[in-house]
Amino acid sequence: MADNEQRPIVVILTALLVEYEAVRAHLTEIRKVSHPLGTRFDRGRLPGTDWSVALAQTGEGNGAAAVITERAHNWLAPDALLFVGVAGGLKDDIELGDVVVATHVYGYHGGKVTDDGFRARPRAWEASHRLVQAARHARFGPELSGRVHFKPVVAGEVVLNSRSSTLSEQLKHYYDDAVAIEMESAGVAQAAHLTGCLHTLTIRGISDKADGQKRAADASGSQERAAANAAAAAVAVLAEVEPKEAVAGKAENHHGRGPVPVATASLPAAPSGFTGRGAELEELLDALRPAPDRGRTRWFRLRNRAERQPRSPVLISAVSGMGGIGKTALALHVAHKARANGWFPGGTLFVDMRGYDAEPVTAEQAVTAFLEALGVRNDDLPGTAQAQSGLFRSLLSERAEQQGPMFLLLDNVSRPEQIAPLLPGTDRHRVLITSRDRLSSLPAQLIALQPLSPDEAADLVTEALLTRDKTDNRPAQEPEALRELAVLCGRLPVALQIAAAQLSHRRTRPIASLVDDIRAASDRIGALESKGVDQYNKPLALRPIFEVSYSRLPEDQARMLRLLALAPTAETSTVALMYMAELTHTQSIALLEELAAAHLVTQVGADTMRWRMHDLVREYVLKLTAAQTALAEDGEAARERILKFYFLFAQQAGNWLSRLKGTPVPMLFSGRGEALLWLDAERPNLVSAAHWAAQERHAATAIQHALSLSRYLGWRRAFDDLVTVSAAAQKAAQRMGDLVREAMAGDNLGIALRETGQVQLAIDAHTRARDLFQTTGNRNREAMAWNNLGTTMYAAGRMQDAIEAHTRARDLHHATGDRNNEAMAWSHLGNALDEVGRTQDAMDALVHACDLFKETGDLNNEAMTWSVLGVVLRKAGRVREAIGAYANALKIHAAFDNWYGTGTTLSNLAVAHSAEGDTAKARTRFREAAAAYLRADATAEAAVALARSRMSRRQLRRLTRSASSLATGE
Repeated sequence: MADNEQRPIVVILTALLVEYEAVRAHLTEIRKVSHPLGTRFDRGRLPGTDWSVALAQTGEGNGAAAVITERAHNWLAPDALLFVGVAGGLKDDIELGDVVVATHVYGYHGGKVTDDGFRARPRAWEASHRLVQAARHARFGPELSGRVHFKPVVAGEVVLNSRSSTLSEQLKHYYDDAVAIEMESAGVAQAAHLTGCLHTLTIRGISDKADGQKRAADASGSQERAAANAAAAAVAVLAEVEPKEAVAGKAENHHGRGPVPVATASLPAAPSGFTGRGAELEELLDALRPAPDRGRTRWFRLRNRAERQPRSPVLISAVSGMGGIGKTALALHVAHKARANGWFPGGTLFVDMRGYDAEPVTAEQAVTAFLEALGVRNDDLPGTAQAQSGLFRSLLSERAEQQGPMFLLLDNVSRPEQIAPLLPGTDRHRVLITSRDRLSSLPAQLIALQPLSPDEAADLVTEALLTRDKTDNRPAQEPEALRELAVLCGRLPVALQIAAAQLSHRRTRPIASLVDDIRAASDRIGALESKGVDQYNKPLALRPIFEVSYSRLPEDQARMLRLLALAPTAETSTVALMYMAELTHTQSIALLEELAAAHLVTQVGADTMRWRMHDLVREYVLKLTAAQTALAEDGEAARERILKFYFLFAQQAGNWLSRLKGTPVPMLFSGRGEALLWLDAERPNLVSAAHWAAQERHAATAIQHALSLSRYLGWRRAFDDLVTVSAAAQKAAQRMGDLVREAMAGDNLGIALRETGQVQLAIDAHTRARDLFQTTGNRNREAMAWNNLGTTMYAAGRMQDAIEAHTRARDLHHATGDRNNEAMAWSHLGNALDEVGRTQDAMDALVHACDLFKETGDLNNEAMTWSVLGVVLRKAGRVREAIGAYANALKIHAAFDNWYGTGTTLSNLAVAHSAEGDTAKARTRFREAAAAYLRADATAEAAVALARSRMSRRQLRRLTRSASSLATGE
């Protein structure tokens, strides 16, 4: 019994005893439980499933069913609630014993009686999509002796036993799609709706035909048979339903990610003061050196023989070693040498995989980052991981043929699966990986770094000192102290560079003085001259030099270092740190430059003024800060300030992306271009900061911040990041009991899930958001959720549901006076109407959307809608009108320099000219489309358009017949 109490719970309600007994027969380990107000439940286990079932009998009527539904929800917090029982059939093709799974429940008693007669005021509730989908996939066994129908039902307060009564005629007139009538489901549906989160489903067996023969049907045993079939159907459905925890776990695997990294098509700066590693450097350069026959084979020098022999190319090299040993410095040094030699005319790609952070970069995120670095962004970026990976490999292959081999540097990889989709599908390119782990499962040349030799370590410190002061002769005067310093630093480059910076600051003091300080620090932490590493492959010898260096900092520098460590990611801008520290820009720069001189932080790019620290330095500073209450409190206050900074700037920048005519000009940026540059540069920090919503102190600001990012992340098609920030905001809002912001985050989450191919989860998210907006009375937001739900239904191929959702959105936006979103609903409705063959209705909807977009000044969406209208017109044979629609779209695209939209519209215009028989114009438009695509860095689309410009007349005619739309990117 204890096991049963730990299982996820579902509530099943019935009205009649015959229904109750039919369900109870399927349960085992049954015991009675009672609600404090007296409602009795049978609590039992449903064999073959993970479910514990709480079964109750409500009696007849919607009122009682509503009360018991709310009571069960508040007391038991079930994953789902089913109402299972019998009903009267309203259609002749529904037989006795058949089962109806209610897709909708109509409450039919609402209405108004006037001199003209009865006027219906119906209420309708949709069944839970999650449960309906489970029912559609359920396996109904031989114990169910009838058919299963997925249709609406009506629920009122009377028993209908006539096909000729006034009520029967009203039902035919107002609820003709309903196939069954009963007396409880409207109460259940309304109560569930008011909870905002309870999944419900009605399952009814047909016991009579509501035709005056009820008594005879009941006497024949039809009621018992119908109840048994409904119970068997409910059991089959529950066998298919996954508990919420399981569904949430699947979503959590996707939501719990860090930000998508910023990959670059250029290498980070070459490390200064690089010393030693001669053998490793030669080995790596030998692996990267191009072969005479374009990379198919290569020649290399054997270590102990002078002769040369051919062998297969080394496509992947992996440098491994403990943290701080200089893997990245070696990799960058090699990469810059190879590029200087002209070995990779196809270009370079670099990404930090953050393999040893709390949230490492996933393979899918890295592919997205590389595509963006290659110029594939916004509408050009495929929504699913599989499509992105395929596009990435295609681009690499194309780059190899057209420009030559590329070099990919994947820094800080922790496991092979992080990078599998990043490995090129051609042997022309080269990949260099750095990792603290020896990635022996990779088909790679493995190079394991050891600490520098004593001579190399001494040379590194000597060179660093002489770079700062050519007259510094302490290394020559104190060779033994220098060697001892190298030992105390573990002969690790990161520690040696910090030690050299310390010696430069104490120019008049001997090397031995620093040695004494490090020894004292080693004694304090009990790690004297330790050569070991901890479980995370981090050298223990680093902490003493960190401690000595930190203790020598003035307080203002030490505080800036602590705040930099507390920033969302390892790389932060000067402006963000200025807000964090409450200092002027000049003061902040001065402190950061001093920290860079101490080799505790590194300036990233002279022009960008961004700063980062080694992850081992950051970890040391974070632990030090957390250990002291005053420092921790100062740090948390600073985090709140930087979070507010990110929220304010991201909100203002996002407003530039869809600013409408007549709206205020955002003040913090000079224009859309500057706003986008800032958003792109700060994206990893913006996304990481949204995770702070998990902390109570920062939750309210972080939720607002996460919501402010939705417009930008959607515009950039950064849906992986949108899932991350929306899920974080949704969870935080749930904890705070903020239903409106929970719904807003959930609606954004639904958009991101749809675009990443998780359509069913997206439908659930939009449905939940819509219900919460209904509960809170937010009609305009409810309309937005309806519109998003409709778009997701369209993606799922459920066109009729999409049409209904967009129609609801359109009407609600019209009622609230939101003209721009009403236009959006009209546009989406036009798409859905065209899919079901209602061409004229689709055209009318799209024309109306264009008019509304023009009225509100939303030119981008107006252009998109004109282009879609052109496709619909051309398919309908109205080619001249289609050409006019494309011309309208092109004028707007040109005004906004939207080259991708221009390319897509020109491609569609070319097809229209071909449909007219004007092959010359078609070819010209395809050439113009290729040029526009190139200006948008959409090389794949440009290649397709250029190929089409060379088609024969017959090929163009075939393309015209087969092309329903080329506007895939709009």
